[in-house]
Amino acid sequence: MKKYCLFVFLSLLLASPLASQSADLGLELDVDNNLVEIGQTVTFKVRVINNGPDTTLGVKVLYQLPSGYNLVSNNATQGTYDAINGIWDIGGMGYGINVILKVTATVKNSGDYTNLAEVFESDLLDYDSVPNNGVDTDGDGIVMNDPDDEDDGDGQVMIVNSSASEGASTSDIGECIATIDAESSMSPNPVDKIDEVFKFDYKIKAVVNFQMADTDEFSPEYSHGNPNQLIMEYYVNSADGSMFLPGGPFGFFKTNFSYSTYFGKIDGAIWLPNGQMVVYGYDAKDRQNRAVTRESIQTADSRWSTDYLNMMQFFSSSEELAEHPGPMPERVQWSGTTVGYKGKLIEGLTGIENTWNIYFDTAPTPIKTSCIMMGFMVGVLKDARELKCNRLVVYTKVNIGGEDTGDVIEAELKSIKPMGITFDGTSYKPQTIGGDFGTPAMAKMDDFEDKMRSIEIRRQTIEREKKRCMNERCIDQKIALLEDLRKEKSQVICEQMVAMGMEDSFTACMRKEEEGY
Repeated sequence: MKKYCLFVFLSLLLASPLASQSADLGLELDVDNNLVEIGQTVTFKVRVINNGPDTTLGVKVLYQLPSGYNLVSNNATQGTYDAINGIWDIGGMGYGINVILKVTATVKNSGDYTNLAEVFESDLLDYDSVPNNGVDTDGDGIVMNDPDDEDDGDGQVMIVNSSASEGASTSDIGECIATIDAESSMSPNPVDKIDEVFKFDYKIKAVVNFQMADTDEFSPEYSHGNPNQLIMEYYVNSADGSMFLPGGPFGFFKTNFSYSTYFGKIDGAIWLPNGQMVVYGYDAKDRQNRAVTRESIQTADSRWSTDYLNMMQFFSSSEELAEHPGPMPERVQWSGTTVGYKGKLIEGLTGIENTWNIYFDTAPTPIKTSCIMMGFMVGVLKDARELKCNRLVVYTKVNIGGEDTGDVIEAELKSIKPMGITFDGTSYKPQTIGGDFGTPAMAKMDDFEDKMRSIEIRRQTIEREKKRCMNERCIDQKIALLEDLRKEKSQVICEQMVAMGMEDSFTACMRKEEEGY
């Protein structure tokens, strides 16, 4: 029986009165398609909002199309836009006013373009940014949403594929735009301190569905809408794979879970590069911001190595299975063409062998990342075995424990776009809870995973040798070796289960293992 545990998180919305007039302007830049062909039409949207508290006059925004586009049209809900000098003269904006500029253009040249929009003028003070101070205010080379300057540095990266001019089809694998050795220009997030400022440069929208054969002890009252589904909207760091799940009234937690706000509200949670989860919120009982986590001895490098071995194991077992899935389910909406692989991975915690079906978009993936997997089940995968290229994972299906158990997890990618945000954790007091997931347990788990991976690699080698046997004696020898490996695997699993308190007796556990065969 699988148990899916849900975290309950806390947060606080703080407000402070301002002594003088001010207008907090926020700017966002978006585009309807990041990967385009020559001759294709795209629409950019610049959105400005006055978060108050006062009305401001003379608001101007600077936005100019890069040279790789031909302007088709523009439309503003307020003010006028001069396409020649790139100035959008908005005029006055009251508290809560939200205005939008849409610019439509056609792609004329291949290349990699970054579109920028910046608040150019405003007659009132903006406490968290300075109009017309440039788009890279902290000097780190990243133009998207610098910390403490939300109005400036909003960048939208556009990747223009040259395949249309070369007569190639987007359904072909084509040129590897982002090779596996390409490194992200993003700065990695800290691991050793959880009360720091964290940066993320991509936003992922996805849906995760659960199907469970045994629903005992499952509590659907904690979920909104479909209790077997999660709506995933989160941010990732392309340098280290860390993820930010936002809080707030429209964030990940309020969207998916029902929980009491008596003890506080959610600010968000960060999945650190080492796989450690940190919850940021407000402890209403103690009246204090807290960053709550469990201790881990894992490092970002060790997680990278584990992900790399898992990826190699998946593609290796895919070759052994000698079968690839057919088309994705019809309900999965994806505009591009895909190719699927079917392989197996072993859960480090339980030793359960799961069957994975992974579908990749066949168009070249332009996203540069420094980690093996960027995203939860869907996103960007560094394929170091098949194509030696970054590949976009658009659909994943996992049969837990094999295809006949009835326990399935599916993930569908809706979109992945460059979108830079920061999360300031400096006001949260670190707190470590629990002792069962700390350093001793993780050390044992690492040893267990190493043993299981070694057994699986040897099993695959013997299976390949068995296929090449030319006589019955050779086949019998390989079968005997495989039986020895099976017993070794059972012993390793039972030793781990006894160590974790999941079984009282090694002998009784081995008896159950034997009865299962």
